[in-house]
Amino acid sequence: GEDFPMFPWISRRAPIAALVLLAAAGSAAYVVQPGDTLGAIADRVGISTSDLVARNDLHAPDLIYPGQVLVTGSEEDATPSSSETTHIVKAGETLSGVAAAHGVDPDMLARSNGITNGRLTAGVRLQLAPLRVPFDPSAGGTHVIAAGESVASIAKAHGTTVEDLMNLNHIHAGESLEAGQRMRISSGWLCPVPGAQFANDWGWVKGDGRTHEGVDVFANRGAAIVAPVAGHLHQDEGPSGGLQFTLWGDDGVVYFGSHMDSFGASGDVSAGETIGTIGSTGNAAGTSPHLHFEVHTTPTDRTANPYPALVAACK
Repeated sequence: GEDFPMFPWISRRAPIAALVLLAAAGSAAYVVQPGDTLGAIADRVGISTSDLVARNDLHAPDLIYPGQVLVTGSEEDATPSSSETTHIVKAGETLSGVAAAHGVDPDMLARSNGITNGRLTAGVRLQLAPLRVPFDPSAGGTHVIAAGESVASIAKAHGTTVEDLMNLNHIHAGESLEAGQRMRISSGWLCPVPGAQFANDWGWVKGDGRTHEGVDVFANRGAAIVAPVAGHLHQDEGPSGGLQFTLWGDDGVVYFGSHMDSFGASGDVSAGETIGTIGSTGNAAGTSPHLHFEVHTTPTDRTANPYPALVAACK
């Protein structure tokens, strides 16, 4: 298609409108365009930069991305304070205990925060409101391996290739298959950095009070970063994020990555296409090479935790 799936009023081949006012929780809003800065946007809509940051709960102001919708309305329409919508985990607290204390469902609390093992880590800021999981990495077809089957026989039965199956399932040449193991036949969502290492560090509260709103995916410098889904990709560079990308996925999700070492493909990209390489640019200089990886359910939502999808797609 010719339009961004999440922003149907924006054509891929037409310039993004400088100012778009729409109803976002009853507030005036502004759609970020390439090259925008917070200061310029604040001047344009007639508020201070600090007010704009506060109304949108921006923890890394220089990491705004094209297509993002910023609330510019009155303070009454601003995002509720974190004390009403979040909880910082204390040592010894449990998922059920936090849920009971705030009157929320523990299963919802786990889903909204990407908790896959039921355990909480002290120092993490939990989102207390329901947050839609924006993707299903297991949506692609799967096959349960039977005794005596090989990659070649499974590929033939499902009309695919040995190479595609091996890449999709991270199978090495000569590796034997185990009966009962589930093999992915088609990809609903691809691992953005195959073979990388990562932990569930989404929600960590940093020393300056900001929240880590992505998952850091570690790999060797120069390792390929691929598009998890097809979509439209924009490249950018900022003082904190260094070399970074925003991918408007055809699945209706916005993907954001930063600290890359180099850029890859841009514009319309296919799932699995190389869009950059692992690095440590921006404020990650001096750290181990990694990709800071975020997902956004809608332009106005906070980030969702990509950890469960990374576990399903990368391991």
